[in-house]
Amino acid sequence: MIRDLNGAGHVEATADILVIGAGTVGLVLATELAARGKHVICMESGGREQKGDTHPLNVTEQNGNPYAGAELGRARCLGGTSTIWGGALIPFQASDMAKGEWPIDWTELAPYVSKVEALFGLPPGPYEDPAIRLGEDFIARLAKWPSFGKRNVYSLVRETAEKSDGPEIWINATATQFTVNGGRLTQVTAQSPDGSSIAIAADETVIAAGAIESTRLLLLISRQNPGALTGQGLGEGFHDHLSAVVAELEVSDRRALNQLVGFRFTPGGGMRNLRFELAPSSELRDTVAPCFAHVGFSETQGGFTALRDVFRAIQRRRLPRLPLLARLIGDLPWLTRAVWWRFIHQRLLFPDKARIELHMVIEQASVPYNCVGLSEKATDIFGQPIAKIDWKVRHEDVTTMTSAINMFEKSWRASPYAQLGKLRLRSINDVANNMTMGGGIYHPGGSTKMASSPDGGPVNRDLRVFGISNLAVCATSVLPTGGGANPTMTLLHLAMRYINSIEP
Repeated sequence: MIRDLNGAGHVEATADILVIGAGTVGLVLATELAARGKHVICMESGGREQKGDTHPLNVTEQNGNPYAGAELGRARCLGGTSTIWGGALIPFQASDMAKGEWPIDWTELAPYVSKVEALFGLPPGPYEDPAIRLGEDFIARLAKWPSFGKRNVYSLVRETAEKSDGPEIWINATATQFTVNGGRLTQVTAQSPDGSSIAIAADETVIAAGAIESTRLLLLISRQNPGALTGQGLGEGFHDHLSAVVAELEVSDRRALNQLVGFRFTPGGGMRNLRFELAPSSELRDTVAPCFAHVGFSETQGGFTALRDVFRAIQRRRLPRLPLLARLIGDLPWLTRAVWWRFIHQRLLFPDKARIELHMVIEQASVPYNCVGLSEKATDIFGQPIAKIDWKVRHEDVTTMTSAINMFEKSWRASPYAQLGKLRLRSINDVANNMTMGGGIYHPGGSTKMASSPDGGPVNRDLRVFGISNLAVCATSVLPTGGGANPTMTLLHLAMRYINSIEP
């Protein structure tokens, strides 16, 4: 059931479970727990949809390098960031977690892989392709991408979410006040832009508002209730994956390269894309942080760009604009051949004039001085401090990128794939500048990290906050490290694990 706090006056309510955030993970938590018979209230800061590319409540104060993901990488609305994300789903490798001081290991998350796949309509099966390998150091893995119509989580759970016996979802409800008594969170108050409010007393509360907002809310709780949180390092260790175009391919066999690395279509309209990750047994793991490389293309105004924008409109549940359709028709020769490749080769055809490029993505070092805090200068419309982000790409990150590039280039050159195209490496100065000004790739983590004890972080292995027994955090901010893969699927595994920890 969807309710709007705007115009509601003052509301008081009780619940078994309160979920803060109705985005990618919050909606999954709310609908799954409601299906298990729990009375669930879910509050969402945004409205049904986010009209623009950014939301005014996502404005942050920033120091250091620009972090673009603070605004462009987030959305406040039903479905949250899933309304704008790319959609790549792939689990972390066990070796990524083992090296990253995680308080849990991969075996505790593995049982939830098939459940996440079923939620997004993904085909079952492995993520590795043993037929493709670059020596002993890199393995081929393929992320699974839902069809555009299944990337918005609200579209997936809408029927359940809007049922009268489903979760009670309040939109335009921003959490502003938290009351802690005796080591328990006893009340959460949210406000709407028109001044209405709702006060909720819940047996359990889980903050699932995205990495930056979840961290800000936990910092608010700490400020409003001094001494309540006993874990250390709240806000510290903020990190993202760092990406750069590191080489251009001088292609010898464009058709064969397209067959190898082009996006692969799967039944139901989904896709898979090839990336090369560090092999679990690679000796490089002792000296190089987790990373992955993928081949892509660069095109700005052609038919592919228009086609992508059409599908993005569908993802946001909007009608494509006529100029987009006109641009698509304008590149009809490529579109015709692309349709042929789609059904005959099950591949996305490279645009004719596109540059073929190698992208390298590395795990950023998690360091205390990259952090999320509360601004002392600026507040939001509710009088609460906005988030302050101190974030820099540091020397050790550039060193990691350099090592990853050199090792990959060596492996590519020694492989049979070298005959498809030669890598023309960019200068490390260009790469470092690309990393520094790129603003991350919207995979934030680390600022409310999971730990085995309060000395290691603010959240325990079961996602519960040290010091407040009935409060949990389920956002990528709990990930101690970025690993060598996109974080969303691992976060969804953690959400499923949390759901199973709630007593019937």
